[in-house]
Amino acid sequence: MRIGIHTWGSEGDIRPFVALGAALSRRGHAVDLIYTEIGERRYEAVATSLGFTARAIASPVLADPQRMDDLGWKLVNTRNPLEQGLIISKALLEPIADVAYEAALEQAARSDLLIQHFILHPARAAADKAGTPQITVTFQHMMTPSRFICPQAMPCLGEWGNVLEWRLARFALNQTLLKDVNRFRTRAGLPRFADLALDAWPSHRLNLLASSPAFLDRPSDWPAWHQLCGFLELPSHEHESTSPDVDQFLGAGTPPVFMGFGSLMPEEGSRLLETVAVFEEAARIAGCRAIIQADVEKAATDRILYIKRTPHKLVFPRCAAVVHHCGAGTTHATLRAGAPSIPVPHVSDQFAWAGELRRLGAAPRMLRRNQWSANKLASRISEVLHSPRMKESAVAMSARMKDDNGPETASDLIESLV
Repeated sequence: MRIGIHTWGSEGDIRPFVALGAALSRRGHAVDLIYTEIGERRYEAVATSLGFTARAIASPVLADPQRMDDLGWKLVNTRNPLEQGLIISKALLEPIADVAYEAALEQAARSDLLIQHFILHPARAAADKAGTPQITVTFQHMMTPSRFICPQAMPCLGEWGNVLEWRLARFALNQTLLKDVNRFRTRAGLPRFADLALDAWPSHRLNLLASSPAFLDRPSDWPAWHQLCGFLELPSHEHESTSPDVDQFLGAGTPPVFMGFGSLMPEEGSRLLETVAVFEEAARIAGCRAIIQADVEKAATDRILYIKRTPHKLVFPRCAAVVHHCGAGTTHATLRAGAPSIPVPHVSDQFAWAGELRRLGAAPRMLRRNQWSANKLASRISEVLHSPRMKESAVAMSARMKDDNGPETASDLIESLV
């Protein structure tokens, strides 16, 4: 089967589709990935090594690092998740919509099936225009309406409270983000959607929810097209081994606390230095050893190791806890490693993942990125390090996730659909 995959976003929005492409390619399908990276990372070489093709379009969305940094801090300082979503859409998605649509039209015309990031509405429009079967991938089960799921940023009032709150949340989404989607579809000569969360985001053929089934039993009120498959993790052979410095540091003392914000870590300048300084001071106050993932040239000590990049799946199991931004991938990696978290969410769905970690008992109360300090972070670290319960909860989740294989489960679902 000829399968086109189309995605957009940061590393956390692209790597899972690379993982899915690899699994489908291993099964003999001809896979072609088109992606738009908001930053500088490229995936052509990785895709080739895994047996399929990849091509970047409209990348980077923001070529100026200062503009990207300013946008990031604008998002961090915007409290409402819906407002954050609007900012992201206006700055990073809508400017590339026409380019993405033209590329997706060409891709859909030569594909038997199109798989897309749920938010990438130009790819959905292209599949509809070409008449190509289309499925979606969503990274958060918490964004799928159900009376058993409390909407993000709303109080949890029980099943019927959730029903009412989802109506309010959907109304807000339809009055904001849906308008751009429908304007685009009108220009393309396509019918408008009535509801963003129910119709525009998920495919009614198949919407793969790339969350571990260990998080929840599948809600009975979900339509059949919503299917939990597990996180889409890249194959092990793609990950480099740990460096001698990392192995030496891990073996030289008590398990450290890992600290890093992934693709949301400032890349340079005063904000990078300030972030690293908060990590350093928090480790000192909490009295713990630390691995800090940041692009800085600083010499290691017996208490702190600085790294630019390392395979989380190999390092997290050897850490006492992980300070992170609560991206979907990092959240799954911490739980699979049996490591408790200190959540420092920055934007959007990261707050929902922080809430999930808290609900599971594997993390303390979240610390918002725009409200943090070394003292507050140290307090959260100490709470985790002195809480056997949080470690036990993380280990229990790890046991429930041990058989997860998101790419293979997703591939099974895709093939059974076809």
